[in-house]
Amino acid sequence: MSEEIVNRREAFKADMTLVLVSFIWGAGIPISALLARAVTPLWAIALRMLLSALFLMILFPKKIITATKYDWKLSFMLAAILVCVFVSMTFGLTYSTASKQAFIGGLNVIMTPALVWLIYRVRPSAWLFAAAGITTLGLLVMGFTPGMEFNFGDLLSFVMAIFYAVQVLGAHYCSRRVEAVRLVALHIIILASILTALAAAFEPPPNPASFSAKVWAALLTVSLGNTILCFILQFRAQKKTSATHTAVIFSLEGLFGYIIAVASGQDPFHLQGAVGGALIIAGMLITELEGVIREKLSAAKAKK
Repeated sequence: MSEEIVNRREAFKADMTLVLVSFIWGAGIPISALLARAVTPLWAIALRMLLSALFLMILFPKKIITATKYDWKLSFMLAAILVCVFVSMTFGLTYSTASKQAFIGGLNVIMTPALVWLIYRVRPSAWLFAAAGITTLGLLVMGFTPGMEFNFGDLLSFVMAIFYAVQVLGAHYCSRRVEAVRLVALHIIILASILTALAAAFEPPPNPASFSAKVWAALLTVSLGNTILCFILQFRAQKKTSATHTAVIFSLEGLFGYIIAVASGQDPFHLQGAVGGALIIAGMLITELEGVIREKLSAAKAKK
């Protein structure tokens, strides 16, 4: 069996891991919405990261203690990018709506291959550009509503899309240089520190004693599952697949969130959402089809 075929199979496993991450993040959207209603936006994110950092320090103390300056440097870079994502997302929602942010934020899918081309001077394949384009179209179909107007919140959502694309590239770079669990632990600790400082500066402090059992359950869920588990899976998977693949697959997050919201009765079913979702799935399948075709061509060459 050729090394290329083995690598392709490893990449496929990595892509399926990222699909799982997208599903968990999508399923976590209603939970995050619960937190946003119970706590102010920045504190909701800060408390999530503080709790995640506490668990990471308890579970993986050696990973943190033995980290090098280089590990901390890369982790800080990744944390800084995520701070920009979270802040632009949070304040964007203040002046806009969740549906419009999903509509505009989805543009990160097409931005990622463009950034790969710009930064690495390596042109992504036509397959990947096609997949990103179809996925972006699907996101636009899902999020578009007639009479939409562009405002300051939408500008912040567009900034969020740029930083989200940069985060995918940053994770792609850092996960190849720092062990996944260590990278998660360090960048979450930094992220928790920065977001807590920002929350304290812009919002009144919450009273944890007043939190209901549902709020605490939501915090535990997003801290352990949507943050620690998902980031570890993401960083391990991104070592074996491309940044563009990752961006296309992560577009499934909104689709999974939509499906769960409809299935649970929180949102009504719309044909527009179904059509957009079908386009998103088509975009992801195109990225996988490229690998299958290359694997078959490699196998054919090996037989000659």
